[in-house]
Amino acid sequence: MAFKEIVGQKQAIEILRRTLREGKLSQTYLLVGPEGVGKKLAALSFVQALNCKEEPLEGCGKCELCRAINNLSHPDLFYLQPDGQWYKIQQIRELRREAYLKPYISSWKIFILDDAHQLRSESANALLKILEEPPEHTIFILIAYRPELLLPTIISRSQVVTFSYLNYEEVREIIKDKVLEDRIEILLGLSQGSVGKALFWNDEDNWKKRLELIKYLTLLKKEKLYSPFEIVDFLVEEKDNEKIMAYLEIVLFWWRDLLFWKITKNEEYLIQKDFSVEIVRKSQEYSISDLTLFFRLTQDAIRGIRNNANLMLTLETLFLRVGMTRT
Repeated sequence: MAFKEIVGQKQAIEILRRTLREGKLSQTYLLVGPEGVGKKLAALSFVQALNCKEEPLEGCGKCELCRAINNLSHPDLFYLQPDGQWYKIQQIRELRREAYLKPYISSWKIFILDDAHQLRSESANALLKILEEPPEHTIFILIAYRPELLLPTIISRSQVVTFSYLNYEEVREIIKDKVLEDRIEILLGLSQGSVGKALFWNDEDNWKKRLELIKYLTLLKKEKLYSPFEIVDFLVEEKDNEKIMAYLEIVLFWWRDLLFWKITKNEEYLIQKDFSVEIVRKSQEYSISDLTLFFRLTQDAIRGIRNNANLMLTLETLFLRVGMTRT
C-alpha cells in the first residue's frame, strides 16, 4: 500500500515523506505508538517509496517491486519478529552478518524489527553495536508499542516517529469491507482507535470467547451458581498472556458499561450493546463505588501481568475480590 492510500496518521506519514523528499534519511527509525494503528503498514510503504521506479519517493503500491515488498519477499528487505516472547541473540547475530553484505538488487538493505521492545538486554546490546556504526547501505526500522522497554541508547540513535490512535471514522473506513456489518458498531467501540484490535475481535474464535467471557461475568457474585475460580480457569485455558490481557480488556469494558448505565441510563453510551439487557440487570447489583473499584483492580491486574506478575495469582486475586463484594 502506497503512502497516499494509508488512512489516518497524517503527521507520522508526512515525517517519513519529508525525510525522503529532502534526502535526509536516517539509518535508524523508531516507529512508536499503540498496537494496530498502522506502524508496520507505514514501514512497508516507506520501503516501497525508497525502491519504487514508477513513483519514486512515494511508491505506487502496484508494481512488481512494491508487491514484493508488501509480501515481504524482496531480497533486500528483512522482516524480523521475536522468536517466542523475546528476540533471541542468534536472531540479532544473523541480522548483523547479513547487514555487512551489500544489497542484492537495491541501493539499501532494510531491516524491520517488529515488536522491538521485546529485545532483552543481551540482544538489545548486540543490536546497539551495529546501530552505533551501521554499514552505509543499511536502514533499520524498529517498531514498538512499549518504547519504555527499549534501551535509552537505542532510542537516542533513532529518528522517532510517533503514531497515535485513529478516530472511529478512520477505523470504520479501514474495516468496513473486512467485518460483518452487524458487528461494526461494537467492533468500533472495542477497537479503542486500533484497527488491529477491531480485527482481533472480529475473528470468529475471539468473538465467541468474548461472548463466553461475558456470560461468566453475568454470573459473577451468584455464589451458588458460579465460583470466581471458574472464570480464572476459563481465561488461562488460552496459555497466551497477550490474549489473556485482551480478554481482561473486555472485563474493563464490562465494568465501564455497567458504570455508564448506572450513571446515565442511556444505551447510547454502551460499548457492548449486544449485551444491553444483561448490563441493565447487572448494574443494579453493584454500587458506583463497587464498579469504580473493579475497574481499577482490573487495570492493576493488566498492568501487573504486563510486568511479569504471577498470572494465576493475579487473576485469582482480582476475581475473588470482585466475587466477594457485597452491595
